[in-house]
Amino acid sequence: MQQTIRPPMLRPGDTVGIVSPSWGGAGTFPHRLDAGLRQLAAMGFRTKVGSHALNRHGYVSDTPENRAADLHDMFRDPEVRAIVAAIGGDHSCQLLPLLDFDLIRANPKIFMGYSDNTVLNVAFWKGAGLRTFNGPALITDFAEQPRMYEYTERYMLKVLCDAQPAGEIEPSPWWTEELLGWGKKADLERPRQQVPSPGWTWLKPGAAEGVLIGGCIESLQHLRGTHFWPGLDGWQGAIFFWETSEDKPTPPVVDGILMDYENMGVLERLGGMLVGRPMYYTDEEKTLLNDIILERTRKYNFPVITGMDFGHTAPQFTLPVGCRARIDGESRRFEIVEAAVE
Repeated sequence: MQQTIRPPMLRPGDTVGIVSPSWGGAGTFPHRLDAGLRQLAAMGFRTKVGSHALNRHGYVSDTPENRAADLHDMFRDPEVRAIVAAIGGDHSCQLLPLLDFDLIRANPKIFMGYSDNTVLNVAFWKGAGLRTFNGPALITDFAEQPRMYEYTERYMLKVLCDAQPAGEIEPSPWWTEELLGWGKKADLERPRQQVPSPGWTWLKPGAAEGVLIGGCIESLQHLRGTHFWPGLDGWQGAIFFWETSEDKPTPPVVDGILMDYENMGVLERLGGMLVGRPMYYTDEEKTLLNDIILERTRKYNFPVITGMDFGHTAPQFTLPVGCRARIDGESRRFEIVEAAVE
């Protein structure tokens, strides 16, 4: 693994580029696009939407060539200081053979998204050495009604806009997984229902410090066996963070994926594990998932926290891929201990 490049920090007045690397949700739901752009403007940022980001081409936003061209244009553009994905999907993997990693390495800047953007987050880190960000997307988190959730905004700005370690991340006092229909604009009628949070579950004790690697566990499957997989050396001592999508892979399905990681030699190399709150799981399914994680990690001594505030439920904190973090099970403290930007 090459040395990680820290992108320049984001400052008020900077331009944020918007891309659609996979699904064409930004063009499908223009009121969500407008809300997200207004939120960025209210935070003091200018915006520039990719040339093909509002297109719809079947189940993706545009051809792989045009989606890759938008990314290249944003990295090449000296005015753009950060690139934010409009939303995820399932086909960012189509861009991997087309990406110019030399261009990306020569023009380091913030790239942020989650879900299917996991593919690009890890590929940019592995292929170009660029630190990337598992965090809010435009038409999901920035477009919340009536505004972006304070918890999501606070931790995003801590990570992106300050060349100091973000420090301790605390649990949100509430969460939501309610989806109000965007097609009928039900999301404009009221905010999503907020449910009191029981907090994170400190599933296994211990302490660890290591580099953060991960994202949506289904999306990570696209990278296995490619040049963009971290490799066993890349996983050594790492803090693996993962979560599940709105497609709700069942606990037995997740068990199979984690068993694959054990068979590949990944789990034995980890320093720690963070698990995002699973979307649409019943309480019984959450308990079963925790039991599965305990079984799969039984042979290893690293700490595990589950039910954390990142991924497909809201609100979410931002995790910088390739940045050092620390878990302290005794004091029940999770913190990012290295500056993610410069």
